[in-house]
Amino acid sequence: MKVFFDSSMTSVTDFLTKVRPVSVVRNIQIILVFLTLLFVTYVLSIPFFGQSKVNTDPDGLFSEGKIAPETIQSVKEFSYEDIDKTNLEKQKAKSNVPYAFDKDFGVLASGIDTNLSEDLEILRILIQEGKSNPATVKDRIPRWRNRTNEEIQAILDYPKKEKLKNFIQQYTNLIFSKYCIVKEDLPFAKELDKAGAKIRNIGTQDHTTIIDGNLVIPRSQIYKDGPVTAVLSKLASEKLPNVSDSLLKAVSRIGLYYVYSYPACNYNPEETENSRLKAANAVSVQKSRIQANEIIIRAGDVITPEVKLKLDMMNLYATRANLASIVSIFLTQCVLIVIVGFYLIRYRPNRLNDLSSNLIIFFTLWIVIASIYLLSKVFYATDSDLSGVYYFGMFVPVGMLCLLLGFVYDEQLSIAIGFFLAFAVFFASRYNPTSFMLAFTVAVMSSIYGRRLLKRIDFLKAGFLLTFVQILVTTAGYLFDGREFFVSSGAGFFKDLTNSNLFRITVMCFVNGFASATAVQFLLPLYEYIFNIPTRFKLIELADTGHPLLQQLLTKAPSTYTHTFMVAALSERAAQNLNLDRLLVRVGVYFHDIGKIPNAGFFVENQHLIPKPEHIDKNNPALAAKTVIDHVLDGIEMAKKARLPREIISFIPEHHGTSTMAFFYHKALQEISSSARKNINKKDFQYPGPKPQSKETAIVMIADSLEAASRSLDEVSPESLDDLIRKIINSKLAENQLDESGLTIGDLEIIKSSFKEVLLSSLHQRPKYPKPEDTKALESANSKKSKP
Repeated sequence: MKVFFDSSMTSVTDFLTKVRPVSVVRNIQIILVFLTLLFVTYVLSIPFFGQSKVNTDPDGLFSEGKIAPETIQSVKEFSYEDIDKTNLEKQKAKSNVPYAFDKDFGVLASGIDTNLSEDLEILRILIQEGKSNPATVKDRIPRWRNRTNEEIQAILDYPKKEKLKNFIQQYTNLIFSKYCIVKEDLPFAKELDKAGAKIRNIGTQDHTTIIDGNLVIPRSQIYKDGPVTAVLSKLASEKLPNVSDSLLKAVSRIGLYYVYSYPACNYNPEETENSRLKAANAVSVQKSRIQANEIIIRAGDVITPEVKLKLDMMNLYATRANLASIVSIFLTQCVLIVIVGFYLIRYRPNRLNDLSSNLIIFFTLWIVIASIYLLSKVFYATDSDLSGVYYFGMFVPVGMLCLLLGFVYDEQLSIAIGFFLAFAVFFASRYNPTSFMLAFTVAVMSSIYGRRLLKRIDFLKAGFLLTFVQILVTTAGYLFDGREFFVSSGAGFFKDLTNSNLFRITVMCFVNGFASATAVQFLLPLYEYIFNIPTRFKLIELADTGHPLLQQLLTKAPSTYTHTFMVAALSERAAQNLNLDRLLVRVGVYFHDIGKIPNAGFFVENQHLIPKPEHIDKNNPALAAKTVIDHVLDGIEMAKKARLPREIISFIPEHHGTSTMAFFYHKALQEISSSARKNINKKDFQYPGPKPQSKETAIVMIADSLEAASRSLDEVSPESLDDLIRKIINSKLAENQLDESGLTIGDLEIIKSSFKEVLLSSLHQRPKYPKPEDTKALESANSKKSKP
């Protein structure tokens, strides 16, 4: 069973890590990007999809007056034209239009002034005739007949009869200018008080004024309504201050009679209706809004006309997908993917040239996108109050994804993916800026810190870092939104604290931060095993000299084992000085010569330890060259069976590149006849390659040749080492072995100095130690000399 499982996993690893043409990988990436685009667009567009209709027909389950059999909830937000609301607004607009009245100031001259002059003339004649008593006056002047004897007597007693007309005219003019006296009673008196009156003055200069509705007075109220009479009488006392009370009363009563007899205002219903129609037509169509996830009616509730209208509108609008919103989300995702793509091409063009890396990134991204959908369903549920305390971005595991990608790959790739994910959170959070800032800052910080995860304690530090960042951003969001951190209820400080928003968001930040760090620790071994990726922890495990392959190398090819560790020392120092992954280099060197294990005695470094007469005859150059080439192929096969990561396996063929085995090729040319030399194929004496594809494998190529050559130095000095290192590097350059590695001239200078440091420290000359017997002889000689 174990053999079958190991074999299956080896096959899976081979399939995932198989070297494929870049064009094939790019086609796979296009498919994965397209699937991601569709998936993200679908998840973010769910609120804009339609929903099933409900039957609101008279015989339907949701007709007006019936009991709702189930709860109906709108799946998206939409607005609709609300006819009832529009009619209500039109009615309000009509009710606010002032009532129209026409005021004819010509009545003053044609009616009141004429009759007043006639009555005062009769009074003058009566006084001349000596008939100036109240009874006679009331008999001769019919319009004064309802006045009391005291009021008539006050008129008769006033010595300046010529001023009486002026007093009465002033008073009537005051009433005409301030009030609107109408003949008929007004059935809309209450509405008039609210809306006011629009008075069109005619008879003088036609113009319009707006007055309060209580200034429009039906003439019947002049005598019947005590408050109105009192107000009008008070007007006389304010405008005629130098008149006695008895005369003032008489003047006001007589003036009110003339006003009553000749009302100057008339209600204009046509003008009023026209103004109302204009106001109603000016009202815009009113819309009502149904929020996403709003419960329109609950099961068991009675369906009212208002609810039925909402259900009808939901049937009309919600059954159609909001195509514009979906297209908008799709186009936005396209733009974001293009931005991320250009960023990765600019900074990491070769990072995603294998299938396993693409599957890791897209598979993990899909998991997070799916979690965004599930979390949004819970977070924005109608019966949930989470949005009142938390931000949606606090729940999404952005930190987990970016911490994982930052650790496995690098911060550039992780930040690019985090940037895309932050906008997905922004859309899913209903365009909440704090949720976007939470996702983006967590993505950046976790991406940067991911490359600094060197020990297990660093995961704990990462949890604290993510928690701290989220608390800062959430606090800023609370301040910006004006939310309450802490509200005292009088139950005690600690109880109020545990019930406060401050405590809740702090706990949530801790949960998200440490859950992300813990999830990465859980996923890493899983990803390492399935996708066979060389994480730092995986490399540390492989660097253990107790690894079965290294143990075989030690026992079967001990000199190769020693050579391996010397090459590792050289390569690791150079990688460190070039800021490369020195751990990857060290482990790659450990396994670069495992292919020598099957034929260890053939190779020169092991022959003195494993002498066997049946070894391949080195006098046969072609066969010897094939054996040397086979150690590369054998090493690759052994590494695959041991499920070594592809990045480690690449050191086996690339540290030889396509270089020529000069010794065997030269010997082949030397030993055969001149006619047979034409049949020698130089490729038979060349390693299969490929050439070094990275700086790391190129360093190992140089170090491997240098370590072997350094053993033949007669004298170890800085000058001799400089010459040797330069010679080896120039030979690799001459064969174009470093063309595809990315090494620069500056890098080669750093490599030279790094190798020189290591070789000087390891190949230095030690002083010759004296023999013990010589030391004892010197001691004896010194003791004899010291005796007297």
